[in-house]
Amino acid sequence: MSSREDLAKHIEAFFKAGGKVQQIPSGVSGQTSTSGPRQIVLSHKTG
Repeated sequence: MSSREDLAKHIEAFFKAGGKVQQIPSGVSGQTSTSGPRQIVLSHKTG
């Protein structure tokens, strides 16, 4: 079974169980914990 078929079966089961999709406006984060600073450093090392 491909990943695509597996995903389709999971989605079908979700809807059959009464699951609903909620559309979230652009810019809204699902992150609920805002404790402490979060910093991501991206570096491209050339060698």
